[in-house]
Amino acid sequence: MRGRLLLVALVLASARLVRATAPVPLGPCGPIPRRFDPIELEIGRLRRLGGTPIAHLGVIAFRGGRPAPIPFQVDEREGRKLVLPDGPEANADKRPGVLDADDVLVFLACDAGEHAGADAVAAALADAGTVHGWRELSIADPLRERTGFVYVVSADRPPATARRYVAYDPAVDLVSAARFRIGMVDALPSYLALAFAGPFGPNLLDGARLRAEATLKANLAHWTLDESQGRNKLIAWKAGAVRVVRRSRHEVSIGLGIHLTAGIAHTYFYGEHVLCPGSMRLPIAPAIFFRAIRAFGGADGRNLIGWRYHADGVPPAGFLVDGTMDDAERAFDGRGDWFALAHEHEALLFVTRMSEELARAVDIHLVYRDDASNARPPEKVPGQVPLVGYEGRHVEDLPTGRYRFQLSIFGLSGYRRGDERPILENVDHPLTADVTAEFPPPPASAARPAS
Repeated sequence: MRGRLLLVALVLASARLVRATAPVPLGPCGPIPRRFDPIELEIGRLRRLGGTPIAHLGVIAFRGGRPAPIPFQVDEREGRKLVLPDGPEANADKRPGVLDADDVLVFLACDAGEHAGADAVAAALADAGTVHGWRELSIADPLRERTGFVYVVSADRPPATARRYVAYDPAVDLVSAARFRIGMVDALPSYLALAFAGPFGPNLLDGARLRAEATLKANLAHWTLDESQGRNKLIAWKAGAVRVVRRSRHEVSIGLGIHLTAGIAHTYFYGEHVLCPGSMRLPIAPAIFFRAIRAFGGADGRNLIGWRYHADGVPPAGFLVDGTMDDAERAFDGRGDWFALAHEHEALLFVTRMSEELARAVDIHLVYRDDASNARPPEKVPGQVPLVGYEGRHVEDLPTGRYRFQLSIFGLSGYRRGDERPILENVDHPLTADVTAEFPPPPASAARPAS
C-alpha cells in the first residue's frame, strides 16, 4: 500500500515539478554530434581561475558567428569526493561558492560551438561588466576528427541562461527532464515515463530487480535474495542545470544475522541519459566460503505490450513483447554488453562496461523473460512483461580486489536496429577537452612551449 501511495505522489509531483522549472530538451548539436557526452573539466586545468566566485562564471558558445550562453554547472569536490550539499548526509565544501582546483566544470559537448577570435569574444562580453578573464576550451572527437569550442568567462556579470536540462523534487525523489521522468521509492527506481514524440506516456517500470542465489560450501546453507531484503536510503543530492546527482546507501540482510553492505552508489541524471557507475571491493575471495553465487540486476517492465527487444543474437526485427514466450525467446542465451527496448519513436538503450578483471572472472548473460503468467514477487503487477537485465554467473570465482562497472541508459528517438553502434563506439572513445587560448595571456614563465 505504501508503495502505491508513493507512486501516486510521484505522478502528481512530476506535473508540478515540470511546470515549476520547465527543463528544456537539448537542441541540435554543434560540431560535436554527441548528445550523451558530458564534459567534466577540473578547474585546475583552467589555469589561474582558482578563487573565482562561481557566481562570476559563465560559458558561451558561438554558432554561426553568434554567441549564446549554454547551461553548465560547477560540482565542488573535497579532494576526490563530490560535494552534494542537500540531504540527510550532505557534505560541505571548505570554501563553498568559490572555485577550487579540484572542483569540476560540467557542460554537454553537444552544446559546443565554433571557434571565435579574441575580438569576437570581447564583443560578446561587452555587457558583462569587468571581465577578469576567459579561457577557450577545445573539445575533440577522436572518432570523427571534429573539434568544438566553448569559452569559459569570469566577469562581474557573466552571460547566463535560465535553461536547464533536468530538475529534481527531493520530497518524492523524482527527476524530470523534457523527455523522461524517473521516480524512486526507497532509493530504487519505481516510475519511468517517456515523451519523445508527444505527451508523457504511462509508467513503464514495475520496479528494479536485484536477485541473487548463494550456496555455502558443502551445501551448508542456500540463500535466495531479492530487492525487498535490501535497506536502501537516499542520503544526499545535488540538482544542477546539466545533471542531478544522487548518493544512496545500500545494504542487504541474508539471514543468520549476516548483513552485506553494497556501499555507496552515485547516480547521474542528464537530459537524455542516466549514468550509474559503481565499484566493488572484495577483501576476501568468495570461493573461500561459497560454492556458487549467481546474481541478477535488471528491471521488470509494465505497459510495454507491442514494444520490441533488441540485442546481439536476437532476430533483426527483435523479440515482440506480448506477454508470452515463443520458442526463439525461450532458446535465447544472450551474451553482450547492450540491449534495447524500442517502440515507434521511443527507445531505451542499456549499455554496460566492466573492468577487465571483472569481465574475465564473471560469466555475464543477457536476460529476457516475456511471461505475463509468471509472477515472481515482490512486484506491483504480477508477471514479467518483460524482465530484462544481466545475470552474472560464477561470481564465486572472483579473486580479492576492487572491481569497477558502469551502466548507462540512453533515451533514443526513432530507434532502428544498428543505431546502437555509434553510441557504443562513443562510450569506448571519450572526448578530450583542453585550454587552447586564454585572456589575459599567461605570463611568459607560465606559457606552454610551442609544439
